[in-house]
Amino acid sequence: MTTTIAASEVDDLCDAVSAKVKDEAFCKEHEKNRAPLAMVAFAGLVVERIVRPNNGIMIKKYFQGLTMEVPPSLACSDPHYHSIIGQKLLLVDWKKMFNLQIPCPSCKTTTLSNDRTNFSKNKILFPIFVLDGPPQWCMVMSMKCNKCKARFDSNNSEILCKLPAYAMSAYPVDSKYATGNNNSHIGRDATNVFDLLLPTYGNGDLCSRMLYNAINRSYIEKAASYYSYHIEKESTTTTPYVERDGQYITFYPPLGDAIRDWYDEASNTSHNPWGISDHDRHTREIQGVQCHSIFAQDHTHEVTKNYLHKKKIGAEALWDVSTETGEIASAVLVPTTKTIHFSHAAIQLSKRPSFNPTAMCSDTWPCKSDYWSLVIGRHVKGRLGLFHFIQRIMKTLRKKHVDYFEAINALLDAVYYYNQEDYEALLRALKNGTMSSSSTKYTDDDISEMKATKTSRQRYNKYLRKEIRHPLVLRSKLEEWFHRFKCSESTDQSRPARGRLDPRTQQPLFTAELKSNGQHAKTKLSIYRTRYHWRGCMTPSVRIHSRPTV
Repeated sequence: MTTTIAASEVDDLCDAVSAKVKDEAFCKEHEKNRAPLAMVAFAGLVVERIVRPNNGIMIKKYFQGLTMEVPPSLACSDPHYHSIIGQKLLLVDWKKMFNLQIPCPSCKTTTLSNDRTNFSKNKILFPIFVLDGPPQWCMVMSMKCNKCKARFDSNNSEILCKLPAYAMSAYPVDSKYATGNNNSHIGRDATNVFDLLLPTYGNGDLCSRMLYNAINRSYIEKAASYYSYHIEKESTTTTPYVERDGQYITFYPPLGDAIRDWYDEASNTSHNPWGISDHDRHTREIQGVQCHSIFAQDHTHEVTKNYLHKKKIGAEALWDVSTETGEIASAVLVPTTKTIHFSHAAIQLSKRPSFNPTAMCSDTWPCKSDYWSLVIGRHVKGRLGLFHFIQRIMKTLRKKHVDYFEAINALLDAVYYYNQEDYEALLRALKNGTMSSSSTKYTDDDISEMKATKTSRQRYNKYLRKEIRHPLVLRSKLEEWFHRFKCSESTDQSRPARGRLDPRTQQPLFTAELKSNGQHAKTKLSIYRTRYHWRGCMTPSVRIHSRPTV
């Protein structure tokens, strides 16, 4: 933001700020001020020459909205003034700057009247930390109610959320983060980034380092600009630049713990234009999720890693439910993965009028099938998810066996196939080179070689829809797969074993766990019916993109 100011006026400001900074009495008076001395001197001049005369034309000339930017001066060689060029000074006075009458948030029957700013009383400037450089400094008007005697700062969240949008946007802080019990604020550009980082990673220390880094970067740029200018002018009497700590940086951004606390407080406050906290809004959104087809339930442990005191609150895992649309219908913290600890949430979920599933997926099915029959009804069919069905088989294979990747690819091909339109489009993209950034064109041999490893699945599975094979086809292919890779002969000599021992370890592909299950099988395919619960594990022709999101 720049303001068109005459060069003579800028030079005059620069000289006045330099004179104040060199005044020993001024320096001693403000040596413990949170703002740099040059910024305090600049704010004092702005109040004397622009704000106090109450000249509306002058205020509109120098201020845009609430903000005035320190103008650059090439003629001034004072390092103190040079260090604050481009920094922003805000006058948070809604009556003077926008001619707004603010209703009292306490009694709601009258409007607030201006008292005085924090700068006029104690020469204090209120900092706003941002991601694009040093903090912005505010002169905050204190407002009071003549009826209930309540007092509010003009940058408090209770005041900001009552403003019209055009005025509220002039103050660069989100209203939910503008809590009155903090001695600084964080700019809207920073909190927009933090809102994305903190729910996923909970890394408040990273957010704090971003604010520190912004100030450090700006200092390096300022110092380099100052010295390079004097070198270019071949100046022999260059004054040393201001020190970073104590002069350029006089007040530091909050640490990671404080930022996490601010985020929690902001998530639970209703001081925003819509009058409902993010926590309550997200809760109602989850409660409004509908289900008319299929849902999946599971426990996840990764989420609890973001909790700072997870052991104190007893958060061992998070039990969640995902519907056919990928939306989360329920999410609760539980101390263990036992059914008793999520049973209440499951019962409440089943009582929702819009929750009418016909099938469910679980990574433990058919375990606890009787419980789910009581909760959601016997008409709802239980299924083992495709991912867990395959994983149970894969865990019984030796990963270091020479035929491991071939067996995995054959197993996946036996269970599902890719949608033909998607697969055709992928092959076309691979062959004409539009799939990779390097425009590499793959031949049929290259594609076949890639399919023999896990590289193909890792790169291209997200582009392909999976369609599960029909029951009889799936059963036949699984039986063929088992006989293809087993090493020991069965009693039925019509399907001989065609597997081999690993040349290095002399061990078969299948582990003893799979063999023990096979010994108790009554039919050729009962190993999949018992160990993997394959009968009824999934519905044919169900299209999915990947593992169910649970």
